[in-house]
Amino acid sequence: MKGTVFAVALNHRSQTEAWHDAFLQPPYKTPPQTPVWFIKPRNTVIRSGDAIPFPQGEEVCSGATIALVIGKTARKVSASDAANYIAGYALANDVSLPETSFYRPAIKAKCRDGFCPLGELAPLANVDSVEIVTEINGQEANRWSTADLNRSAAELLCALSDFATLQPGDVILLGTPQQRVSIKPGDNIIIKAAGLPTLENSVRLQPKRTGETA
Repeated sequence: MKGTVFAVALNHRSQTEAWHDAFLQPPYKTPPQTPVWFIKPRNTVIRSGDAIPFPQGEEVCSGATIALVIGKTARKVSASDAANYIAGYALANDVSLPETSFYRPAIKAKCRDGFCPLGELAPLANVDSVEIVTEINGQEANRWSTADLNRSAAELLCALSDFATLQPGDVILLGTPQQRVSIKPGDNIIIKAAGLPTLENSVRLQPKRTGETA
């Protein structure tokens, strides 16, 4: 998986419910009618077994999800034909600082080094009703089902490929619930789902920059 990682915000029912009233106020004035996309650039991508760098002085959240991996060039793909363009799926972790607004892209919250652990690919037929479990230090901390997503994997592929040509190896993260899991240095995070290889990462305090003081 060496392509671009696309991700979608507000794709879980709990998120749209939590933000509904805020979206009726300025600067939004109306809830989003189409998927809200953002990108996790290359500096964010790490593998299972790697350590997630924890920025000093920040609050950081784990966001277990599933990654759809593109298998062949996709442009204006219909939802009904999406399966023909999907190589498989993998577990992922959309690590982020807490989200306080969707008015502007949350680059500083989403795009920090190591903030997108990706697991190994598995050729599942679909992920429309998969339960995803997050364990922190051996204790279950979160559990949710993709059945509660606003848009399915196929619908997201259709929406994104409508305006962007996707290449083999590109990835789409399917979204996370409103309730995320706070993590801290020293934690060990294990994300599990039936049929997908486990994703496991430790959390390590990021060193101060040269010349930086406490």
